[in-house]
Amino acid sequence: MPTDKGYAGEEEMPEPPKLTLKGYLSFLFGAGIISLSLGIGTGEFISGPYAALRYGTAVLWITLVSILLQTITSIASTRYLLATGETLIIGISRLWPGRKFWAALLTLQRFFQFITPYYMMLTATVFVTAYLGRPPEAPEALLVALVTLIALAITILPLLFGERVVKTLGYISGWDTILEVLAFAILCVLFVPLPIWTDTFTGFFKFGYIPPGADWSVLAAIAGYAALTADAGLYISEYYRDLSWGMASKVGYISAIIGGKKVPLATRGFMPKKDPENIKRYNAWLRRVALELFLIFALGSFITMWFPVMLYLTFVPKGAKLPSGWAFATSLAKYMENVFPFAFPLILLIGFAICWTNGIAVVDALGRVLTSLHWTAFPSLSKRLGDPRKLYYAIIGFFTVVWIIVNFTGLPPLVTVLLAGSFANAAGVLYAIGLLGVNRKLLPKEYRMTIFEEIAVIIALLFYGFFFINFIARTFLGIKF
Repeated sequence: MPTDKGYAGEEEMPEPPKLTLKGYLSFLFGAGIISLSLGIGTGEFISGPYAALRYGTAVLWITLVSILLQTITSIASTRYLLATGETLIIGISRLWPGRKFWAALLTLQRFFQFITPYYMMLTATVFVTAYLGRPPEAPEALLVALVTLIALAITILPLLFGERVVKTLGYISGWDTILEVLAFAILCVLFVPLPIWTDTFTGFFKFGYIPPGADWSVLAAIAGYAALTADAGLYISEYYRDLSWGMASKVGYISAIIGGKKVPLATRGFMPKKDPENIKRYNAWLRRVALELFLIFALGSFITMWFPVMLYLTFVPKGAKLPSGWAFATSLAKYMENVFPFAFPLILLIGFAICWTNGIAVVDALGRVLTSLHWTAFPSLSKRLGDPRKLYYAIIGFFTVVWIIVNFTGLPPLVTVLLAGSFANAAGVLYAIGLLGVNRKLLPKEYRMTIFEEIAVIIALLFYGFFFINFIARTFLGIKF
């Protein structure tokens, strides 16, 4: 099938509201903060510190490059959303060889990336650590699995409430992220010595360093899961749609089942008019996106990678054997316990806030992206269901069953985190290819990416491709380059 260029018509670009003090404060509860909150956890609280402890701070350049690439490509991704009202994954599905092909490919990729309930397992690890008074080990695997079922239930529960699911996410993510960053900042100021501050900071700029004999599942994980994820723009464009930015105000959104109402979700977006006034409005929307993502998402992602790494480097004895795959997620609480009296419950509380809120965002992101994809790829499905909430919650229900089954396979939480982060690089490759195609094939030239943005997308394609190919070749095929 050729590229699908059929849209619902040509429309005026909505006028962006004036950016007052209230507008700036809304950034604390918008797409940028949701994306930042979703990123704090597997990359910043788990795999980033694990990589720094294992290979030194010089590997942190991988995370900085990933953060910058995700920010730039996410801004580029919102171009399509702002111009047409369609999220990027819908735009990608329009490309050759057709919607059903892309629906199958992208669904399969997400199935394998999110096949493990890693965030719910991490939340359960926090509960079990609090119960035992120490991080769990392999003999407590069944206990962690049983508690994961409780964690799964409390993770899904908030997604049932609110006028719009994205607004519920925004309020949870906003306050949660503010408190987490403040807590990390205070702990770092109080306990981290100056040499660790400088050593960790300079580690972000040692570009190109690859430790000899490194485990590529670790390196690929920090590439794929630094900040949000390698294909961050897919999710960020979804959030902006449901917040009605740009042309998205004309297509609908996903509302919650309790407190929300049935809202039609268009299967096709609109083409913007190409006169100077519409282009001016479009650029005004785009500047807001860039401001929010650089100020909240990029800067926040850097800080939330930097601070936890410093705490681990400060409190884990140099040369000590690293905690096991079962114990690492909550090991910081145990290491800090000897420093000040309330460290153990405080770090566990922070760990719970990170893992629980991230779990909520991951479950929503999975349901949200696949709903957009299948709602437009299969028109008969959208006509039969009528309400996008039915598909959204059905997808979450399906993965819940999968997660319950996989939960009892006995995989340590750290292993599930590293595997998910490594496979995220494959998503980054598909995302970059799709973004280039959407930009060139679907967007009018007046609304396309700049040359700088296109170069950044190509670099992202090569960057994530490099780490994914090395991960697969060295981890599963035994090939060394």
